[in-house]
Amino acid sequence: MEITIQDAGESSEHIIFESNNFLPNLRMFDSSGEEYPLLSSKYLQIMLESAAAADPERPQTARLLADINSQNTRLLWFKTPPHKALEPHETRVLHLTYEYPTSKGGLLGGTRRLRTGAIGIRMSTALPFPTFWILNRPADYNISDRRYLKAKGGMLVDAGTWEDNKDVVFCKDTEKSTSLHVRPDENGAAPSYSLAPNKIVLALPVAATVLLSLLAALLVAGPHLGGDGPLRPIADAVVLHEVPLLLFIIASSLVVPRFVDDAYLRGGLLWLYFVPIGLALASLAL
Repeated sequence: MEITIQDAGESSEHIIFESNNFLPNLRMFDSSGEEYPLLSSKYLQIMLESAAAADPERPQTARLLADINSQNTRLLWFKTPPHKALEPHETRVLHLTYEYPTSKGGLLGGTRRLRTGAIGIRMSTALPFPTFWILNRPADYNISDRRYLKAKGGMLVDAGTWEDNKDVVFCKDTEKSTSLHVRPDENGAAPSYSLAPNKIVLALPVAATVLLSLLAALLVAGPHLGGDGPLRPIADAVVLHEVPLLLFIIASSLVVPRFVDDAYLRGGLLWLYFVPIGLALASLAL
């Protein structure tokens, strides 16, 4: 997320946001790329307890502390770097990054793995102010199935593509990312999209698996291609180089998957390589 803030009029070394959701692996950077440390919520509780004890006539401090202790309110407290304190009325652009939570239904955003190997992503419901998203495409994926979902009766209903809802959604694609501007919806709405595996990226490991499986099958059948037919020279060559071919098949089956950068796709393809490895090892017993 990208957030623009302006100092209220006094120099400050602290930036505090309120969040209704837990944001895993949350980090914040300014426009120069410098990171702002996230202070412990326990430290914030201790400070509020001290402030409430020092000034018991300020009930809002006690209420805030009670909300934090009951987890009704989550405060994200960042400290500016020593040389970057906010000056009076200064405007600053901040970038927040976090791991998106797994979807659990309802109107909350989240991610889910699809049967096709794609990753389905639904953003949080529209906020009461315009939001701007920058969607970076991970390696080995393309952005596809871009939909706009409207809330009806507590459920999100498909209202068409982003392009079909130009009055509330504006998107612009670049080579590495997609910029998305979403207007608020009083009833609730949420954009969604999928990250589909790049077919060109998958072509190499799949083709390699097929070729290695054919070579392993030849290794199994080689000793049984008897007679003086045209396949006899091939059978003799396979038998003569059985051990080098066996090692080549096993080594290649272990190395080729590393050409896929994404860990999820790489893990999903690993079972394919048991086919040539299994055939190659079976040749030892035949």
